Amino acid sequence: MSFISSDNKDSQLIAMVATGTFAICIAYFIWGVFAKNPIKQSTVANNTKSAKDIQKKKSVVPLTLESQIENVELRYENEFKPRIQKLLKSFNKNIEKDIYERNYCNEMLLKLLIELDGIDLVDLEPERKKILKSKRKDVIKLIQTELKLLDSLE
Repeated sequence: MSFISSDNKDSQLIAMVATGTFAICIAYFIWGVFAKNPIKQSTVANNTKSAKDIQKKKSVVPLTLESQIENVELRYENEFKPRIQKLLKSFNKNIEKDIYERNYCNEMLLKLLIELDGIDLVDLEPERKKILKSKRKDVIKLIQTELKLLDSLE
């Protein structure tokens, strides 16, 4: 037999649940105020970076068609031509690093070709279109020559 009545048990249960809920709320509040939350700090840092990125993007001037073609050519000349020349001199098909380097250069040259392909020359006056087409064609031939050399390394 229990000395506590049913109504009294319900009241005690409600009081315990209310007290527990209150304690959890207070603990959460105190933890949120006093604990250093790295997620919130990184979010603030990311928001600051994204605001800076947005500001930079607004100030970036789009490249002209001439500079787009020149940019691809310069990237080829400065980044990939020296790597490919070095690879051509010392390539060994039994060395995994050499194979990786060959495949990497191949992929990056193909990426440059795709960039050149994406330069739209349709709506230009005929003289400018002719000049840009010729320049783009020269850079494409240059890159294709290197691709053929890379393909010969097998």
